[in-house]
Amino acid sequence: MRYRKLHGTELSLSELGFGTWTLATGWWGTYTDDEARRLISIAVDRGVNYIDTADAYGNGRGETMLAPLLREHPELIVGTKFGYDFYNNPERPRGQRELPQDFTPQFIRFACEQSLQRLGVDHIAIYQPHNPRVVTLLQDEHWETLETLKSEGKISSYGPSLGPAIGWRDEGIYANAVRHAPVTQMIYNLLEQDPGREFILAAERGPSYAGVDEARRGEANKKLCAPSSAFEHEFRAWKAHPAPQFLIRVTHSSGMLEGKYTLDTKFDENDHRSHRPRAWLVEGVQKVEKVEPLCRERGVTIGQLALLWLYAHPSIVSALPNIYDETQLDEFLGASEHAPLNDGEMERIHALYERNFDVVPYVEERVTA
Repeated sequence: MRYRKLHGTELSLSELGFGTWTLATGWWGTYTDDEARRLISIAVDRGVNYIDTADAYGNGRGETMLAPLLREHPELIVGTKFGYDFYNNPERPRGQRELPQDFTPQFIRFACEQSLQRLGVDHIAIYQPHNPRVVTLLQDEHWETLETLKSEGKISSYGPSLGPAIGWRDEGIYANAVRHAPVTQMIYNLLEQDPGREFILAAERGPSYAGVDEARRGEANKKLCAPSSAFEHEFRAWKAHPAPQFLIRVTHSSGMLEGKYTLDTKFDENDHRSHRPRAWLVEGVQKVEKVEPLCRERGVTIGQLALLWLYAHPSIVSALPNIYDETQLDEFLGASEHAPLNDGEMERIHALYERNFDVVPYVEERVTA
């Protein structure tokens, strides 16, 4: 296992982290607390030292189930999130709807104390506002409250976890270019490189980044994930050297880069992927086929290649794939036995991405009477 020091701290995080969303929310199958801890313990024994969770995962369960493990392994580095008010809205929302959010200084402090109690610790390594909007990030008091918690020794670092879906360009650009967020958690993978690579550029350029003004005005999100006209298409994100500060989720493009999908794959109706258009599956399967030659050359699985692509970025401190079972965990851990992709391999993927992997956009056939 390789480790990277998080910017502004003495914390060295394993390049492969373990996110508890898969285990604590019930959206990826049912796990008892003992089953969840056993799987995480296997990862810890293999060198994983960063665990990512959130207070809203299972209305606190994502934290309480970690408490026994943290007592046994006090050296583990834990990041958690705050902002969803499940205390006054305990019912799980239907479908993809979000709970009400609260990012006031009072709620931030309250949520922090609750998380400390549930985790059974007196300190949180990485504290992340959970899917904040730009209106929150524009507020000085938001950042001041987090900095105060840091000065009080309750947290070591902080920064936004962007989502829930891909996008949020205003938030990512502003947080990194203007606020110099010590940490940003974002969606980023070799199939979905935008807007994540733009956030890396924003972190490198700072306030001089050309997309800052539209982000302040809340206009960047209107362009969805398409880079602004000011974005340099020849920018190589893996060559950028802002401080290691990015945590990456959806590392495998919602399972597409796990190598298990075919054109015949069907998702359960309660699976979030069942809400995606048919084009996502068809085009995704075709894109994966274009990357498979590199897997064969490397002697790795597509799931491992997805991680090695991320590990080639010096700005990324830890990747957080969805982990469902021991077999998959072993596969992902195995990626660290290989060197990250080299510059030539990254250029090949970059060229494919710029050409949409040579995939023709899928148009669903309409049946006429």
